[in-house]
Amino acid sequence: MKGSIDRYITGAEVLLVQIFLVVIVVCVFFAAVLRSVGYPIVWSVDIAQLLFAWVSFLGADLALQYGRHIGMDILMRRFPPAVQKGIVAGSRILALAFLGLAGAYGLYLSIINFDRQFSGLEISFSWATLSAPVGCALMIRTLVKQLLTGREVVQ
Repeated sequence: MKGSIDRYITGAEVLLVQIFLVVIVVCVFFAAVLRSVGYPIVWSVDIAQLLFAWVSFLGADLALQYGRHIGMDILMRRFPPAVQKGIVAGSRILALAFLGLAGAYGLYLSIINFDRQFSGLEISFSWATLSAPVGCALMIRTLVKQLLTGREVVQ
């Protein structure tokens, strides 16, 4: 049951990132074309910024799940496997602390930006800043799962 929920969450993240990237490209392309012929669409930049925030955080969690974050592989190979595991566990614990703080601050930003609106849209800027606590929570989930299972990446 737990594995199926995990797969569902990861699948939803992948689908959202793919859709958001397509929408960003389409919005920016049409905004550039229409601006060049004298019909600018102001809201397209706001949509692109909103979706880019979500793509960044969701993509960071996916990269974490698939082991695609930057690493120091050359340095790590010089240590025995037991030391490598300790370094990885320690770095994950530090990352958990950072993500907890970043997520809490992101939630604070979402709350204080509730009344602020995107200039070209009639929606709250909180929808963009909410990507930080949601993304941090997803990365915390991934790191805890990796710490508990000892698995590096999604199988």
